[in-house]
Amino acid sequence: MDAATTAEAGSVPLSLTHYVSLSGFGGVEQQFAAFVRRAAERQALDQSVVACSRRIHTLHREALAGVGHWRYEKKVCGFKLPQRPAQLRRARYRWLARTLQPDVALLWNRLGEQARVLDALGPRRCLYWEHGSAWLAGGVEAKRAVLDRLPAVICNSRAARRMLELHWQYRGVVRVCPNGMRSPQLAAAPRRRAADAPVRLGTASRLVPVKATCLAIHTLAALVERGVDAWLDIAGDGPLRGDLAALADALGVASRLRFRGVVADMAAFYEQIDVLLHPALREPFGVVAAEAAAAGCPVVCSAVDGLPEVVAHEHGGYCVPVTAGLERFRALGGSTAGLPPVVYDPVTDRIVPPRICEPAALADAVMRVIADPDRYARMSAAAIAHVRTAFDFDAHVDDVLAAAREYAATGTLAPAA
Repeated sequence: MDAATTAEAGSVPLSLTHYVSLSGFGGVEQQFAAFVRRAAERQALDQSVVACSRRIHTLHREALAGVGHWRYEKKVCGFKLPQRPAQLRRARYRWLARTLQPDVALLWNRLGEQARVLDALGPRRCLYWEHGSAWLAGGVEAKRAVLDRLPAVICNSRAARRMLELHWQYRGVVRVCPNGMRSPQLAAAPRRRAADAPVRLGTASRLVPVKATCLAIHTLAALVERGVDAWLDIAGDGPLRGDLAALADALGVASRLRFRGVVADMAAFYEQIDVLLHPALREPFGVVAAEAAAAGCPVVCSAVDGLPEVVAHEHGGYCVPVTAGLERFRALGGSTAGLPPVVYDPVTDRIVPPRICEPAALADAVMRVIADPDRYARMSAAAIAHVRTAFDFDAHVDDVLAAAREYAATGTLAPAA
């Protein structure tokens, strides 16, 4: 959408209610906070939020201060509504619908839990936004029941679209609105690094099994064994932190690893590392990869789901093939608890069981990135250019708002040309 079209569309206020879980500070929640702020700056909106979580992470309070109204989904006057009788929560949803009266409710993820919103508002006003819920195990019947009622949905990547179409057999309209890069600005110039400088690796994610942070630690160990002066910073926190620290100690690289916890200034984090390692087993889009690329930081990631859409292979980084199964993952110290039953293979356009990259292959890719200073500078430049053209955040916001306005006007979305 160009500037003139944006201004015209934004001249008519749109009442938009976001149904979103805000208990954590992961990729979806951070995307929500950035989206709400930028959407308010881009167009005339009346935004409200229904927090579908027991608590709200403190780092989201600023975002909520910028919306007209916000409510807890299942809490009244600070008290959580019981699950029984079911009429209490249904009445709460109907009250929220009457009070907020949105033109469109944007349903952020949580696919299997949206039936009550559909009941209260009707499918005509509910636009589901897929960010990864379609990958999660469990709730199959509930998810299918919700999808059966939705004439159209939006999603953040082609991988998400294919997951809905291939795995869930969704036959409605799917509009791809690729995620935008959240960082405030692109790097002003490509990076350069000396061939003999220490190699600063970084990962950025919650410390949970699906992010496969253990593979990044094994990659660090493989590089050190090859004589590379490598170091690893881990941004993020989660239940596996203790296990990962023990793994680093067992591999003899604990002194070369730093747990940074939740990092508020991610732009500064990306500036401090040379290569972002992102060996995730599942990644519907990969916002951290886009953010690192925007900072001019080449990315080495797994070639799964939406990551090859984000990382320009052999130009802005490397998408490493996934060649080993979960038995190998467990042998490397990975936990398979809560992993998705299937993922999307962008090479074959098929739904397949999750697999992993071998640490040696990840180390090979890192070596290719850092081996030649001129190649590193070219990769840095290519990463910045790719994000600039493919993942502009304003364009992303405008795409989603255009879909919301179309849905408000017609109750569906036109199929892509």
